[in-house]
Amino acid sequence: MNDKAKPARESAASTWRETMSNGIYHSGVLAALRGAARRWELRPANGNFRWPRTAGPRFAILCYHRVGVDGVPLYSKLQPQVFDAQMKYLRQYYRVLSLADLLREVESPTSSAPTVAVTFDDGYRGVFEHAFPILCKYEIPATIFAIAESIETGCAPWYDRIFLALSLHPTRTLTVELNAPIEFSLESSEDRLAATDAIVRWLRTQPDWRRREFCSNLAKCFPVPEEQLEKRMLTWEQLRTMQARGVVCGSHTLSHPVLSQVDRESLLRELRDSRVVLEQQLGRPVTDFAFPFGKPGDCTGITGDDLASSGYRSAVTTISGTNRPGTNSYNLRRVSVGEQSHLALFAYRLNNLFLQAEEPSIVPPTLEASRTPPAIAVSERRGE
Repeated sequence: MNDKAKPARESAASTWRETMSNGIYHSGVLAALRGAARRWELRPANGNFRWPRTAGPRFAILCYHRVGVDGVPLYSKLQPQVFDAQMKYLRQYYRVLSLADLLREVESPTSSAPTVAVTFDDGYRGVFEHAFPILCKYEIPATIFAIAESIETGCAPWYDRIFLALSLHPTRTLTVELNAPIEFSLESSEDRLAATDAIVRWLRTQPDWRRREFCSNLAKCFPVPEEQLEKRMLTWEQLRTMQARGVVCGSHTLSHPVLSQVDRESLLRELRDSRVVLEQQLGRPVTDFAFPFGKPGDCTGITGDDLASSGYRSAVTTISGTNRPGTNSYNLRRVSVGEQSHLALFAYRLNNLFLQAEEPSIVPPTLEASRTPPAIAVSERRGE
């Protein structure tokens, strides 16, 4: 494969998708497809699609990271005006619920209308600066899954340091030891993002001590301007302000490790202590959890009992698809259709999410074992 031609091919494919979705959006075809998605769903059968039955209740959870384009996080850029258009579109064409209300509907549906909840991971400051006014404008409820230690320090999480280091690296290639030496091209900003993504994906397969060791060595070899990582996260005061307007905070662990790669003691600390810190600072129960990275391999070894005993009623993954009545509340699917620049493509992909039935649920090993509801979470409060 000619690697230099790959970005050009990907750009051409992206342009084609945008052109196609624009045509569908403006021609009225999308309106017809929305109507079809409310009545039917396409299901795969022997490599083709068929119409098996009337569509039942389906619930989509959208996953964002930040709104804004400047600075860290380098992997996520979304213009505020695009987010505004997306939220307007959701309010106009979908039933939009809070995560808590969506969970109640999954348990006991009252409508078959396609339903959406909005969530943000990590807790970047752009959510307050850019997303929050838009959420208020359209009365969109949202949940922010915050990394507790990053909120405490104000400093971006460990993977942002890797993205920044490679974005600033002065050479056009970089060789990194990932079990074996691998040379990455750093010719373009796209190459640098792809190289970082490959490194982070590899680190997700390694024991947590190796991840921490790798990050420590990288920081020594390729120091970055610390001010570019500071003041990138929400403050407690900003979270409290949003909370007063109905935005709910959930936990995204203390430090965003790969939970399948940590030892048992660290796992329980990440689950429980993150909730305690958030509750102490915000003064309200924290009952929803988001798995870091959230793919099946990232969640292996965590049970429903672990989550329930840590005080959580739900846990969201990043396994794409919709949720249906009776879905395991600790194995909720989420989809990242919003972090793109074209409203037409957002609308097209969101409609496809409801129109085309997903593959059978991919359940991380042991996670299906329990649907035991959590005991009422009670944490020590500061000053009590």
